Amino acid sequence: MRLRRGAMVGWRTALIAVLGLVVLTAAGCRSGQVGLVDSRRILTESARALRFQKDIDDRERAMAQDLQLLANQLSKEDLDARRAHYFQELQALRAQLEQTLNREVHDALQQVVKEKRLRGVMTKGPVVYSRPGSTVDITQDVIDRLR
Repeated sequence: MRLRRGAMVGWRTALIAVLGLVVLTAAGCRSGQVGLVDSRRILTESARALRFQKDIDDRERAMAQDLQLLANQLSKEDLDARRAHYFQELQALRAQLEQTLNREVHDALQQVVKEKRLRGVMTKGPVVYSRPGSTVDITQDVIDRLR
């Protein structure tokens, strides 16, 4: 049985929420540019996010192996209770790692905004119109800081 339920969806939602809150206005900005961040790339390319996902996958795999070994030794009720306990433990681990990653992304974004003197940050998505030179993709800068 897979204990995983929407891991990447949960991370993506949490990360987008953090990025949405990080519409920073830096005092004294002269550039007038807005930074764009691709949250999908941060989740799939940053060493930190990949390490967190590996930690979750490893723990989930260990739990599944344990349940498989105990399947013939425990009653159905005890096995269901163990499965429920493992699921709650996995959810708590996922929530803890999401919170840590969100804090680290937020800190990295603040550093990039300060260095590049940007007006704010938006998550990358469909843009109807943007004046040439008014936006700058800072996704790689954030990924580099999440090593």
